[in-house]
Amino acid sequence: MDGDSGTDAARRATPGADYWAPVVLVPKPQPLVAAAPPRRPGRTPTAVMITAAVVVAGGLAVVASRAQAVATGQVIAVSEPAEPVAGWGPTYVDEQGLPARWDPCVPISYVIQPGWIPDAGRADLDEALSRLTAASGLQFSYEGDTDEMPSAHRQPYQPVRYGERWAPLLIGWVPPEATDLGIGAGAQGLSLSVAVPGRGGPSLVSGQVVLDAGNRLASGFGAGTTDGEVLLHELAHAVGLGHVLDPTQVMYPQTTNSESQFGAGDRAGLAAVGAPAGCHPVPRARSLRLSAGP
Repeated sequence: MDGDSGTDAARRATPGADYWAPVVLVPKPQPLVAAAPPRRPGRTPTAVMITAAVVVAGGLAVVASRAQAVATGQVIAVSEPAEPVAGWGPTYVDEQGLPARWDPCVPISYVIQPGWIPDAGRADLDEALSRLTAASGLQFSYEGDTDEMPSAHRQPYQPVRYGERWAPLLIGWVPPEATDLGIGAGAQGLSLSVAVPGRGGPSLVSGQVVLDAGNRLASGFGAGTTDGEVLLHELAHAVGLGHVLDPTQVMYPQTTNSESQFGAGDRAGLAAVGAPAGCHPVPRARSLRLSAGP
């Protein structure tokens, strides 16, 4: 479905006292490449990270995320897929190896950008979230539709729009020309998540899941590349799962022709970042300052 290296643009971390500053790297789709021997997961230290993961219909896209630690504690972006024997891999860990995750004792709020949603989009999203809840114990709370557009510049703290809290997960189907996220040209979906360091391990606090409205896929979760498959993969990224080099798992970095069902490795990973791992209070919401990179 997707991978992890290559970029269109970057934002450089800016030092400061009471915020974390992320680097944002927008993914650039790449042509399908021959399979290479598995490599050990690469890790990059950061304080706050926004990572991108791309689903490609009929191809492979790769993305790299880099940032600089500017606050106490670290979040480490896992930049390469886990090997099959691992079953699953996290998106982020801290220096002790704890995976970044949401607080499963608080529902994950989400909003929908409805401008180009397909006829079956809401039903597919509801089903994907239901499957994610069944596998992870994470609960989701729909807060309505929004006119906010997905963007590489989206701030995870927007008190005017969403109040004094972290911005909810933004989900939508958007044509490539309506966003700067780099979807289209074969990149069918993309997930960006925001992780911050914390005393009990890193926390996921906000994010975006975006599908290409300009290339409509079959609805449902049947064989072939479907909206359901893309949603399952990208939503699992959004709650903390990275790629794994096992084609029987939803988190395999390429689309497959199998039915869209979480595999044993996917379910183990979702349990590790979900309710079975216990409550995980997140740091208080605050502004994240971005500055232009080279």
